[in-house]
Amino acid sequence: MKSLIKPNTSLKIDGFHTVYYFEFGKQFSHPPERHDSWEMVYVDKGNIIAVTDGVGCPLLQGQAIFHEPGEIHAHISDNEVANNMLVITFTCHSEAMEFFRKKTFTLDKTAKTLLSLFTDEAKAAMGKIPSEYTDRRPLDFSHEEFGASQLMESHFTELLIKLIRSGTELAGKISSNAESRTIAKNSIVELICDYMQASLDRNLSLECLCNHFFIGKSQLSAMFREKTGRSPMQYYADLKITEAKKLLREDNLSVSQITDALGYSGIHNFSRAFKKSTGFSPTEYKKSIL
Repeated sequence: MKSLIKPNTSLKIDGFHTVYYFEFGKQFSHPPERHDSWEMVYVDKGNIIAVTDGVGCPLLQGQAIFHEPGEIHAHISDNEVANNMLVITFTCHSEAMEFFRKKTFTLDKTAKTLLSLFTDEAKAAMGKIPSEYTDRRPLDFSHEEFGASQLMESHFTELLIKLIRSGTELAGKISSNAESRTIAKNSIVELICDYMQASLDRNLSLECLCNHFFIGKSQLSAMFREKTGRSPMQYYADLKITEAKKLLREDNLSVSQITDALGYSGIHNFSRAFKKSTGFSPTEYKKSIL
């Protein structure tokens, strides 16, 4: 018997973490995130802006981008059309993955077919592909059709090899333009504003915001001032005072309870901040409107 020759493994997928198919409106955005796996985002319909390390890169229908492990990224609708996105996160330690750093790809017919075969097997493996952004459950292949997850790996590996073989034919460097930069910055500021509004019971610091959104202090401050005309901390302080005035008008809570509800360290600090903003102490304001 002749000796057995094993095929060379130029690229090997260690496993998948998530597979999503999202249908978003034209104003969707999510906070910047970072994780230890690769992520591929493919725009099936519409257009989006992919933010990578603070750079807003427009992606059109039929295009894909790869985020490497540890890369800070976000995805934002372009405010013009609704969009559908396929998002796949996976682990691969092969040196060949270096090819995908800082590139976008325009998929040709063969690449799209491979991606379609992948999604078919993902459905066969999981029953259905998750479509909710808040659905963070781990993948479940416990009831897969015979060979489905293996075919997922096979089709996806073939897609990656196809893209590498195409060289620069299907690939382009991540690039930005003025419009995508503006939309990206405005969307991130809006997300931070929403986060502040939901955190009025806390005492957020600039450092907390930077850590949560993976943004440097100077960059965050500049973006915020450009969008709102105020610093992040001034905006947050104004939100607290606006909420305090509302609670005082409703007259359901005492000044002490409002102090606690809005995360102030004591009545003295609350009263000082309130008077600085309105010219009245909380008690004086309450009497004036009641």
